[in-house]
Amino acid sequence: MRTLYAHTQVGWWSRLLFLIGAVFALVLPPHRGTYPGADLVPWLAALAILVLGVLSTRLTVRIDRDALRVAFGWGWPRRTLQLTDIRSAEVTRTRWYEGWGIRSTRRGWLWNVAGLDAVLVRLSSGKSLLIGTDEPRRLHAALAQARAEQQRGG
Repeated sequence: MRTLYAHTQVGWWSRLLFLIGAVFALVLPPHRGTYPGADLVPWLAALAILVLGVLSTRLTVRIDRDALRVAFGWGWPRRTLQLTDIRSAEVTRTRWYEGWGIRSTRRGWLWNVAGLDAVLVRLSSGKSLLIGTDEPRRLHAALAQARAEQQRGG
């Protein structure tokens, strides 16, 4: 399958915050040695924080001849939108309080790892998806080109 667009954005500030959280889990354990296995709890907490950080601070967007694919981390969670289901797309910005991650907003589901720039994708079903990106114009142009090629039958 020919890839028309592929870009991965990393949320470096988010990664730093997860790393700080993991360090705090190790240096500020509340019950060290108070019960069997208590010494493992900080290590398990730090590991869980780091895994969550890796999964939620990297967003890959791909467009091929049939679909727009968005995936966090190592490919999960992910969302695939068929190009035929996309009604329109526009470059936009999210609000600071809409945050990062996957969350419901007043304009639809937001998938974002950093920043406020996004592409709003409206679907034929009436639903919308906001895709956070550090290159919104390039993503929008690639999506428009892919949709045009598909409509031409190419």
